[in-house]
Parts: sequence; structure tokens; C-alpha cells
Amino acid sequence: MWVVRDHITSKDKIDSVLEFAKDNNYNHLFVQIRGRGDAYYNSEIVPRSHLLTNPEFDPLAYILKKGSNNNIKIHAWFNVYYLWSSSISPIQPNHLLHLQPDWLDSKDPEPINIDQTLENMRNNINSNGEGFYLAPTHPEVDAYLQTVITELLQNYSLDGIHFDYIRYHELEYGLNPTGLKIFLNYNNSLSGLKISPANGKQTFLGYKQSAITGFLRNASLRIKAYQPDCIISAAVKPNLINARNLFGQEWDVWLAGGYIDWAVPMNYAMDLRTFDKNIQIMKENLPEKYINRIVMGIATYNQNARNAGKKIYHTGKNDFSGISIFSYTVFKDEPSYANKLIKYMK
Repeated sequence: MWVVRDHITSKDKIDSVLEFAKDNNYNHLFVQIRGRGDAYYNSEIVPRSHLLTNPEFDPLAYILKKGSNNNIKIHAWFNVYYLWSSSISPIQPNHLLHLQPDWLDSKDPEPINIDQTLENMRNNINSNGEGFYLAPTHPEVDAYLQTVITELLQNYSLDGIHFDYIRYHELEYGLNPTGLKIFLNYNNSLSGLKISPANGKQTFLGYKQSAITGFLRNASLRIKAYQPDCIISAAVKPNLINARNLFGQEWDVWLAGGYIDWAVPMNYAMDLRTFDKNIQIMKENLPEKYINRIVMGIATYNQNARNAGKKIYHTGKNDFSGISIFSYTVFKDEPSYANKLIKYMK
């Protein structure tokens, strides 16, 4: 089950999460400790979340200890490239949106005007979609994220690390000026920007994909070196073809390379036909040996318990490793939902 960062800002909230998980037989929790370029743990690198009002409280340390006491595995849910989503600038002066604007991804090969973009977001003019992402193609972004991961591993004994937003904003993005310059220097022309191969050189799509895969390969080696038993997982787009071609997530390669232990497709479609189609694409394009390394993500926020239960039933007809529910927030806000859903999990 995913646990959004709002629910770990105090000991009482964490106690409620763990009590619910124990009562409803959830054995793994993806706990969001990095949301929008901030930290819900003690860090010398990442700015502390403004939602943590008690400077002495370490949510990650607390939930790791309490989870262990209740035989519940805690995975540090880590938003990788998603940096900021509000139209109001971060209050932390050391937030990367302030310090490193050149690290931002874009759909235009010009530096982003952050103030103007925030103003446009406030006025709903040329909206910036989900907000600001870090650029996977910028080498300093990769180095920074590896350092953040290293600090986590040095200070906390983790059951798992769950990478989310390990993707591009959408197809048009990936034009960070520094990353684009690196690509063009390798290819000596703009021809590689086309989707089809050009003169045997790497396509721009391939370049974008390799930037994320390279990050994950190096992060995986780092994690296993520090903590060999730490489970590495990634939240991925559920349509394997679209994930690769639109968002740069070649998660079949990640599984084959052993860079992740689990793939967690966010199969959040309300329509059962679309849900099943995503499963069919997985089974047609993945070797059978990887199917049992997939934990199917099922949404509760956009559908009633009966429809979510059907998705659980359909998942159970295949040999997937398990299911993960997004998210605890629905159960907190609508207590009866859990009771209606639990019968589908037996």
C-alpha cells in the first residue's frame, strides 16, 4: 500500500497508518519520504519539508522502527525527477528550484523562466502540466540524486527503496539545454532527433531512455552494495509500449538487467477493459520469468470498492507477485471502503 507524505508528519499519524496496515494484512508499505524535492527524513543535502513542524521529529526513523515491531516492511518511496508542482515558489531557500534552475527539464531548448512559468501556472496560462521536473539528461542531476540515495543508505536501514516519477513529464520533454547539447555533440547533427534511427546513430528517444536507465543501473549497484537485501522497485506506466515511447521508461530492460526487483505498474484505469489490456501487453512482451516480479498497482481514489475489487480479482488470475493499493488516503477519508474491499483480497 502507498502512504502519501501527508500521513507521516507526526507520530500519531504514523501509528494510525501502521495500525490500519496491521489490521488489514498489508505487509509492505511504500512510504513517501521525498515528495517535491524535499525530505521527510533527516538530511544534510535535501531541504526538510515545510509540513514537518517539529524539527526534532524524523518520520522515516520512526516508521522504520515501528514497522519492524509490527512485522511490516517499510519501503522509502522516492519521487525521483518530480521537483515542484505548486504555482507558489518553495519557501525553503535551499530548494533546487531556487538553486539549480539549469537542472530543470523542458520541452523547449531554452532555459526556463521560472518566475514567468509560476505566474502562468497561477493564471492557468500555458499551464506547465504537472509542474517542474529535473532533467534526466543533465549529468549533474544524476550525480546529485546518487548522492541523495547514498546519504539515505548511510543513515537508514531500509526494507526497500521505491522509485516514483522515474520518467519524463511527457513525450515533448527532454530538451534541457545541457542534455540536448550532449546529445548533439555525440551525433553531430539534428538528424537523431527523429524517432527512427538515423545513420545508425542513437535516436533522441533512445538517448532519453538511456539517461533514466543509466541512473537506475548505477543507483541499483549503489543500493545493493550498501544494503544487499534492500528491495528496489519502481512505479511505472502500465502500458509497456507507451511507457517506453512516451515517458522514457523501458522497464522491461530494467527487469532484464536486474536493476529493479519489482516493477509496480500504475494500472489505475477505471475501465476494466483498459486494465486488462495493459496486463495483456505485459504478458505478450515480457518473458514469463519476469511476470512474478510485477506487483500490480490498483487505484482506489478514482473508483468504488466494487470496481477496484474486480481489478484485484483479474490480477489474481495471473501469476503476478502481488498487488499494491493506491492509496491509504482513501481508507483514511472513507473508512467503510476498506471493509468493502477486503473480501476481494482473500
